[in-house]
Formats: sequence, structure tokens, C-alpha cells
Amino acid sequence: MKKQFQTSLDGIKRWFTFVYRIFRGLPAAFRYYPDTIAQMYSMGVQALPLVLTAVASISMVLALEWGTKLEVFGAKLMLGRLVGISVIREVGPTITGLMLAGRSGAKMVSEIGNMVLTEQIDALRAFGTDPIKRLIVPRIFAMVMLMLPLAIIADIFGIITGWFASVVWMSVDTDFFWLSIKSGLLLKDLVIGVIKPPFYGLLIGLIGGYFGYHISGGAVGMGRAATRTVMLTSLGVLIMDFILTKTVLAFY
Repeated sequence: MKKQFQTSLDGIKRWFTFVYRIFRGLPAAFRYYPDTIAQMYSMGVQALPLVLTAVASISMVLALEWGTKLEVFGAKLMLGRLVGISVIREVGPTITGLMLAGRSGAKMVSEIGNMVLTEQIDALRAFGTDPIKRLIVPRIFAMVMLMLPLAIIADIFGIITGWFASVVWMSVDTDFFWLSIKSGLLLKDLVIGVIKPPFYGLLIGLIGGYFGYHISGGAVGMGRAATRTVMLTSLGVLIMDFILTKTVLAFY
């Protein structure tokens, strides 16, 4: 029991030390800006088809499910408001976070972990380069910066696909759909939708970078680190979704 407690304590200490070094080394993201831009493309732009497919699927299901329910009460004209608010507040940001947690989080831990296992990290230290500033900070900074643009694109695409499903399969009038969105959206909806993605990006970057940097155990350790990263980032996105929503709603 004492050994397990000491191990947990050491893990917490390593985590906070890692986070401190990341924030302290943030200016390195601008020093190594070619790497930062390359990571934005690799982790963000290349993930866009996956994000859009997931958001479109959820948005169309949302329109079909709620359109069917609202039709019973003669309230199908409210479908645009429901789809718009749901996509902007939840579907767009959270689905984007979950997709990148699985794709980019695993990509980050595998890349950095492979460098650790092949002693490339040790080589950087031998040449006097801080591997955290050189390799991890640009990735985390890129993840934070790309999340909001990705979420905005996902919101737009999600609303369009929700409109398509509403008009084609639920026979909702196009003008009423867009008027319903316009009249239903409030400032707090936009604030909630905008404030979440950067936090998701920071969480995914920190967890992926941490498990990649502290990897051990060869191929088995790589698989274990990737599994933990995907599990913890996905769970973290959902928990942070609740915390941020609750916090914003408390002030509006």
C-alpha cells in the first residue's frame, strides 16, 4: 500500500513538473514556428474529413430524431432552433474534441514515444536542446490554436447537414429553419461554443505529450501509453464539457 501511494505521488509530481515546463517553454512555439505550422497541418487539417463526417452524422440524426418527436406536437418549425443550438454548444466543439482525442492524441504519443524509445530524445539533450521545447511545446501550441477553427468549421457544416436532413426528410420549410436558428441563438450559446475548443486542445496536447515523453517498456509500453492517452483525453473532454458549460451558464 505504501509503495502504491509513493508511486501515485511520484506520478502526480511528474505531471505537474511536466505541465510547468510546458507553460514555461511556450515561447519556443514561435522559435520553432515551422514545426508548429507543420503540426497544425498534420493534427488539424488532415483530421478535418474525420471531424466533418462525425459532426454531419450526429447533426442529421439529431434533426431526424427531434423532427419526429416535434412533429407529434406540431412543433417542427422549432427544429432549426434546436439543431442550431445543439450543434454550436455541444455537437461541434465536443465531437471535434473527441475525434482529435482519438486521432491526434494517439498520433502525438506514438511520435514522441517512438523518439524516446529510439533514444532520439537523449540525442537532443546531448546537443544541448530541450526536447520539451523542441518537440512537445509546438505540438501542444498547435493543438490549442487549431481547435477553435476546426470547431467553427464543424459548426457550420453541422448546421448545413442538419438543415439538409430537416428539409429533405422532415419537410421543414427552408426559410422557417433559418429564421428559427436566427431567433433562437443567444450570446451565451456562442460563448459556450467558442470557449470549449481551446481547453479541449490544451487537455489533449498535455495528456498526449505527457504519456509520450514518459513512455517506457518498448512496444508494450507504447500500446499502453496510446490506450491511456485515448481513454483519458476522451474522458477529459466529456468532463471538461460539463465543467465549462456549468461555469458559463452560472454567469449568464
